[in-house]
Amino acid sequence: MKKIVLTILTLVPFITKAQVTLVPDQNFENYLVHWGYDSDGLINGQILTSDALTVTELDFVNKSPNNTMPISLTGLNDFTNLEIFKVRSDATTMSFNNLTKLKKIYLDNAALSSFDATSFSFLEELELENTSLDVPPREIRELDFSNSSNFNYLFVRELRDLERISLRNNQASSVSIILYGGSDQNICIEVDNPSDATNNLPPYNNWSITWDGVNDYNNYYFSNICALSIEKFVTENFKIYPNPATDYVSVEQKETKGVTLQSVQILDSSGKWIKSIKDNFNKIDVSNLSKGMYLFVIQTDKGNKTEKIIVK
Repeated sequence: MKKIVLTILTLVPFITKAQVTLVPDQNFENYLVHWGYDSDGLINGQILTSDALTVTELDFVNKSPNNTMPISLTGLNDFTNLEIFKVRSDATTMSFNNLTKLKKIYLDNAALSSFDATSFSFLEELELENTSLDVPPREIRELDFSNSSNFNYLFVRELRDLERISLRNNQASSVSIILYGGSDQNICIEVDNPSDATNNLPPYNNWSITWDGVNDYNNYYFSNICALSIEKFVTENFKIYPNPATDYVSVEQKETKGVTLQSVQILDSSGKWIKSIKDNFNKIDVSNLSKGMYLFVIQTDKGNKTEKIIVK
């Protein structure tokens, strides 16, 4: 019995050892120490995960000691109760996988090629600023807030490739969109009722779409489904015929400039893969296929298109 008690007492320190989150960036941890979030008060490359869970705001832009910015955001995803996040960073990728409670995000100078907002059901505001002349063009083509019903404020600067903004399912009393610098594209804004939005009827009469917060931005339109231009190009440029087919089918490509046909995948009606075609797209043998419906997935370097083909 004494041996059992001694063994348990020996293991207790390991069982109860607190979980830590690694924060290797000194500027990041200095911010946490400065604002009293890091309970040990030391710059030692780590913080108790329980401390991280108490943090609801990380504002490196306005509240960072000595106006210093973190270079690395390692450890950020353990701050799972975070609601406000503001940072100036030249990062090309950022992970917010666990930060589902975020309401306000401000990113300055981040050279992102995409931004996925679909996991942020509480998101209300997003600012993608660009105050540096050294930031390369950002290739963000779409912003989807359809899972953020209370989203009400978007500010973006110099997103020249932006094509689509989804605001379906929006329940906010008002929405402000500022497209500073505009886009080279005619932006499609996805809404539940495009007719009412186009005619400025409620609730869309409380929406403002400007290029500077004051002057109207006009290069946009409303739709209930917005397809990106490349997706449209692939969809409209490729076709499989004849349909129905008996012996062969061909892939018709209207325009070859700027897109490469890579393969055609053939699947049965349940989605089970049957075979892959890598060449001779103008004469694909289907004579050995059983009668029925098949899915032909046209794969290009710009995207895919799926067609239903009947084999007789």
